[in-house]
Amino acid sequence: MLNNLGLALEATGRSEEAEACYREALVADPRNEAALGNLARRLAATERFAECASAYDRLIGLRFELPAAAWVDRAIAHQRIGNLAVAEASFREAARLAPDDCSVQLNLGTMCVEEGRHEEAEPAWSRALELEPDNLYALTMLAQSRQHRCEWRGLDNLFSQIARLLESGEALDRRDRRPNPFSLLSMPLSIEAQSRGARLWAGDVATAAPSYAREVVPRPVARLRIGFVSSDLKAHPMSYLCMEWWERTDRTRIETFAYALRSPDSGTLGERIQKSFEHFSDVSMETTAKIANRIHADRIDILFDLNGFTTHSRPRIFAGRPAPVQVNCIGFPGTLGAPWYDYIFTDRFSVTDRLAPFYTERPLYMPHMAFPSDTTRLPAGPSPTRAACGLPERGFVFCCFNNAYKILPEVFAIWMRLLRAVPESVLWLLQSMPAARANLSREAQQAGIDPQRLIFAPRAPVSEHVARNAAADLFLDTYPYGAHTTANDALLAGLPVLTCAGDTLASRIAGSQLHAIGLPELVTESFADYERLALALATQAALLKGYRDRLAANRSTHPLFDMAAYATDFAQAMERVWREHASRNHASGRSTPAGGGSLPSGK
Repeated sequence: MLNNLGLALEATGRSEEAEACYREALVADPRNEAALGNLARRLAATERFAECASAYDRLIGLRFELPAAAWVDRAIAHQRIGNLAVAEASFREAARLAPDDCSVQLNLGTMCVEEGRHEEAEPAWSRALELEPDNLYALTMLAQSRQHRCEWRGLDNLFSQIARLLESGEALDRRDRRPNPFSLLSMPLSIEAQSRGARLWAGDVATAAPSYAREVVPRPVARLRIGFVSSDLKAHPMSYLCMEWWERTDRTRIETFAYALRSPDSGTLGERIQKSFEHFSDVSMETTAKIANRIHADRIDILFDLNGFTTHSRPRIFAGRPAPVQVNCIGFPGTLGAPWYDYIFTDRFSVTDRLAPFYTERPLYMPHMAFPSDTTRLPAGPSPTRAACGLPERGFVFCCFNNAYKILPEVFAIWMRLLRAVPESVLWLLQSMPAARANLSREAQQAGIDPQRLIFAPRAPVSEHVARNAAADLFLDTYPYGAHTTANDALLAGLPVLTCAGDTLASRIAGSQLHAIGLPELVTESFADYERLALALATQAALLKGYRDRLAANRSTHPLFDMAAYATDFAQAMERVWREHASRNHASGRSTPAGGGSLPSGK
């Protein structure tokens, strides 16, 4: 009776009352399968994943024969609380029960990808595409899985199919048919295609977002409240770049709040990240609505999304606008295509006036470069020797420490021609999964290059990794997804970086950093110029030495590594943004929403 009442209440939108009925029914009869199943479903819908997982586990103990949708809900709940083995088993049970359900295959493949098991994900993508050949989510994820493995079989056809579907708008009527926007960033697609992919994804995010009524409550503290939301406030390239920036923030002008979407690390690194903010909240086990309510209650003035559409992000936090000004920053190098982001944090090289129309956000220009740098990650003392790095003592060392998925056939072909043209040269790459190493070695062999000339650097602690860059002669960037943190690592260690800048933001960030360190000549705009300059630098010792000497000299005189000036620029940018926001509200006759923080006097 209570269970049926709950269903009736839920059908009329009275979900909280319905949940109370399910719970009351279970108090009366803890083995009530129908009430337990309905409660579990309600917990899944409201992101109470620990409770949801427990409810489904109890239900399975009573009755193993559940529909595929229940197994998917259970899998997602266990995945979110970190029980990955249970989650995968649940996804596989759902796939067994519903072998023709494309969405189940997509969920299974996504989980394998999030665990870095790209080869195991491929059968799920292939099955999804058998069921729906134009499923853009499956197409983009299949391409991404092959890129991670440097398995380039059929990759051009995948890219062409993705581009055609994005251009035509076909088969995009459901969320699970829409492209993964992060995957698009590493594909040779136009900026228009990337922008459209982001807008499609954002359209689904908006459908379930809460909204927040704003009320102005004056507060006496004359500091701007700046919030940072991220799943990567831990051992992650983003945090390695940003720590010194956060630490140097002027606390007389700005009050900083961090919201960690994943549990922070313990130990020295975790402590340093947490201490770099005035307020640090671990919200990893909270629902999206609760996190947004917390941000709203903290009266944040300007809120930074350091994730964008990346793994472990929570975009619906931003869709309801818990802060009056919201910024897409660093984590996703492209537009998020969503109207609830006011700005993208950038610089004038990365997003030029010509390219700005492809962004739904207004450019929030830093004066020199958007990317910060934690200069403390370069250890003191001499650089490691070539022998210590596993490199030959003689010969030119080309280097690229970008992730393997950024290496595409056209750029790799250039690298192989450079190795052929420069006797005794080697290419130093970052160790990746065994499949990627085997495939790159095979591609080298097919290009007529001894695979032994590809040297794979093992993963290493951050300071050790940054320092070893100095043992190479020239860093060769990838395209279209170029070096970001890895370019900063190289330049910090004194290694010149050669890049090729296109129209997309992901392809321009290394160029931004080169401009900020006074080496704009190392930014090319075509593969022909990139290859020509790489060969010149590898064969003309004086030319390369000139750039290396300039890099060393500019280290202390140019903006790239001046984090004190960067922190000042950031504070000024925040005050400018808040002034503009307040001015727009005043001109429109509206009250200033959210925190209402006044600017420091004289600014």
